[in-house]
Amino acid sequence: MNHRKLYTAGFLVMFTFAFSANAQNDERSTLSPSERCAHNKQASIKNLAKSTVASPLENEYDVKYVKLDVGVDNSNNDISGNAFTRAMVVANNMPQYVFELHPDITIDSVLINGQPRPFTSASFVRTVNLSAPIAQGNTFTAQVFYHGDPPNSSGIKRAQSQSWGAWVTYTLSEPYFARDWWPCKQSLQDKIDSTDIWITVPNAQKAGSVGVLQNVTPIGPNLSRYEWKSKYTIDYYLLSLAVTTYIDYSYYMHFDNSTDSMLIQNYVYNNPNTLPFFQDIIDSTGIQVNFFSNLFGRYPFWEEKYGHCMTPFSGGMEHQTMTSLGFFESTLIAHELGHQWWGDHVTCATWKDIWLNEGFASYCEYLYRKEFWGYNNAFDFMHDVHQDVMSDPDGFLYVDDTTDDARIFDSRLSYNKGNSVVHMLRFISGSDNAFYDLLQTYQQQFANGTATTDDFKALAEQELGQDLDTFFNQWVYSEGFPTYSATWNQTGSWASIQLEQSTSVPSSVSCFSTPIELKLTGPQGDTTVLVYNSQNSQTFTFYWDKPMTGMEIDPNEWLLRDIGDIDQDINLDIAAVSKTDIKVYPNPATDSWNISGLATESRITVKDISGRIVFENGHLTGEINIPASNYPTGMYLLSIIDATGNISNLKLIKR
Repeated sequence: MNHRKLYTAGFLVMFTFAFSANAQNDERSTLSPSERCAHNKQASIKNLAKSTVASPLENEYDVKYVKLDVGVDNSNNDISGNAFTRAMVVANNMPQYVFELHPDITIDSVLINGQPRPFTSASFVRTVNLSAPIAQGNTFTAQVFYHGDPPNSSGIKRAQSQSWGAWVTYTLSEPYFARDWWPCKQSLQDKIDSTDIWITVPNAQKAGSVGVLQNVTPIGPNLSRYEWKSKYTIDYYLLSLAVTTYIDYSYYMHFDNSTDSMLIQNYVYNNPNTLPFFQDIIDSTGIQVNFFSNLFGRYPFWEEKYGHCMTPFSGGMEHQTMTSLGFFESTLIAHELGHQWWGDHVTCATWKDIWLNEGFASYCEYLYRKEFWGYNNAFDFMHDVHQDVMSDPDGFLYVDDTTDDARIFDSRLSYNKGNSVVHMLRFISGSDNAFYDLLQTYQQQFANGTATTDDFKALAEQELGQDLDTFFNQWVYSEGFPTYSATWNQTGSWASIQLEQSTSVPSSVSCFSTPIELKLTGPQGDTTVLVYNSQNSQTFTFYWDKPMTGMEIDPNEWLLRDIGDIDQDINLDIAAVSKTDIKVYPNPATDSWNISGLATESRITVKDISGRIVFENGHLTGEINIPASNYPTGMYLLSIIDATGNISNLKLIKR
């Protein structure tokens, strides 16, 4: 799209996303934020990926603290300095200290507890022989002095912005490339408790990084050291640096219902046209921080900052507290800011679970659009997301090959299918309150740690009061999507819909079991009903006393699905339970629903939105009272079956 809306300072501003004199090669404006993020991360990886640490001996210690003290210049991608690590032994004893570092980087010396020790190298794996094994529970320090010029395709790069002319040296470590610029342990589940990152640069340049800038210390006549500190836990791939001739454009935002404020710090290219071009969007970042804080819980690193470093690539990278961005665009900011909760505060425990990072961050784009640009914009966005996922009939959301970086960061699957699965989970949650309560509880329960898909599933089942085996099995661990078609007919005040479902990968999922909305349309108004579809061919009958002229399937684009033909069939039987007027009252209900107008020998079932039966009774005539006080808030499906087996369906609401 060439036209975007920006939300800034309480009003909407339209602008054309086309830059006048500059060829925006690094801004890839034809791609969505999710595609830009995926493209950027894929393009950064040129070496063979791996699924875990390079050596199992790295798991013999737990990293507590890291201090990097390095020198960098935007005229090259050389790096030199030292990395200080404090860790605790978790093995029975540890006779060697093993870490990872690019083979093109030279190690000058290694100190263990302040004493020099010999080391050996085997590709990326560096091994330090200890003078004596360190016992379990003991803490040690390791300091590695190093220098080198790793390949520009590695985790540290130098490139020029095609838009603004700046040459930048910057890092991009996800998923396996922190080792290209600092001696590290690349384990997702071993988060670093706190960090200091000191970067010495020429005086004309600035260095952006994570946490709080405590000092800018002069180092001789021509150099300055930028001293960044973070007290928050952080995963190895979220440490970063970016160096060029930046200007610092910063301000403070305020949280709702609080006197607390937070720094929004932006390192913008020192080009007289750059900040004016992007300033309105940058100014709206604080509004986004507040918006997502109200949904997920307060921004998790609020005692330090949120901000951006401009870097010459096509999208963004969610470096903790200071995202690297190729350009400023509202939905791209929404995606990378969303990562501060979904990926940084709580990180996927394995790369197989990357959808917990990318799917939720992509859903933040949808949430931003709906809040600030309106329902129609968000609806169109989700439609495009679904169309992209369905452009290929297969593909697992759960990553089946973590040695393939393109698979980990597949925009169709990890981003867009992940986005759609979060959207469907919101749908089956029954209410937005239940959905956001789940997300906030997840952020609290796994704060500053990691989580697997199974961890998230177990918590969702607990919080929503639903069995989610079917949902996760068919959408996360299996392939494909359903295509729905329908025929309908109406006789008097009764309407029947015969819903047909086929699937794109029948060998994986032959029938998707899911609630689905059906919209009955007519000149006197429309009605949307909720049914639970669990068969490839299923007929639903409704009492509807308005003339029916058509229908829509999933009108609100909740499901990842395709739509086939929808036709009236005047020969379709109207399988009504009774010609009496079945009534449900009150609905919504707090304590109970009363069902009246039941035909002789009727049987009823009530299912929650996951399809689980929560109430059933048979041999009924006339009316029945169904207690509701113990049910969670949300939507329920009432099915009424008469003595001949005909079924009618009604929606129940518990509040």
